[in-house]
This record gives sequence, C-alpha cells and structure tokens, in this order.
Amino acid sequence: MRLINQVLKLVIGKFVVVHFDDILAFSRSEEGHAHYLHEALSILVHEKLYGNIQNSYFFLPKVFFLHYVVSAQGIYVDERKIKRICEWPTPTSVQEV
Repeated sequence: MRLINQVLKLVIGKFVVVHFDDILAFSRSEEGHAHYLHEALSILVHEKLYGNIQNSYFFLPKVFFLHYVVSAQGIYVDERKIKRICEWPTPTSVQEV
C-alpha cells in the first residue's frame, strides 16, 4: 500500500483514491475519465506496476467502494449497509453489547 501511495501521490485526491490494492479513478465526464485513466495507468506502467485486467472495470456509471457508492451524483453511503445496521437487534444485556 505504501508503494502505491508513493507512486500515485501526485494524483491521489485529485482523481484517484487508493485502498490497499484497489485504485479508483473518478471524474465527471467520459473524456475526463479517459484522460485520468491514461495518466494513472501511465504512471503505473512507468513504475513497472501492472494490474489484473480480469479484476478491472472501466467507465462504470456507479461503483461500490469501501462501503460507499461513487457516481456522477457524488459520493454517498451504501444504503445496503445502513439497512443492515437498522436491522440489528436491540441488545437486552451488557453481554449482548
């Protein structure tokens, strides 16, 4: 994780988010996204770091990342996670807490 953060430090927070070995590139347009992907992937190739194409997805309108949903509308909490928390049973004793 330290290696990826060091290699992508110039683009993290601008259009890339990294968590362990997951890299998320985001933008508001397809043209911008293509440019950002090219820039991020060029950095990785320059550093001789490669990904697994079978685990890669490009130009998705919405992705689930770290319990959040990332889309053109913004970043918001995954509703499925909120539903699970709301369905937790109420503890009736200290041991259940």
